[in-house]
Amino acid sequence: MNRTLVERVRCMLSEAKLPKHFWGEALLATVHVINLSPAVALSTKVLDKIWFGKNVSYDYLSVFGCKAFAHVPKDERSKLDTKTRQCIFISYGQDEFGYRLYDSVKRSLLEAMMCSSWKIKPLKILIRWIRLHSRKIII
Repeated sequence: MNRTLVERVRCMLSEAKLPKHFWGEALLATVHVINLSPAVALSTKVLDKIWFGKNVSYDYLSVFGCKAFAHVPKDERSKLDTKTRQCIFISYGQDEFGYRLYDSVKRSLLEAMMCSSWKIKPLKILIRWIRLHSRKIII
């Protein structure tokens, strides 16, 4: 499993063109996605569904390293300032909901409950296909 994680982290950092010091965030995002993926060892069931007993939602997933826009609170902006700040999506929040974003201007990490980013719509189609053809896939 360690090799699998390292390879996925390396691919995510390379594809997002992010420096190596984001490896920890890439690892968190990788493990999060693995926990939402059907596992052959569990008869193609999703680990998160088994662990928490709730149906899994894929609506909130974002592409690692994509542009994300975080809301700027009223007390941090003036009347004519923009209401969002452009960031880079790097991981999912440590709490139940949220996103971890990197603000390249301030060079800091921030957690946001909501953000606008490039969502993974094709993932729903892929997961539906995997469920339909899971008995035919041999890994």
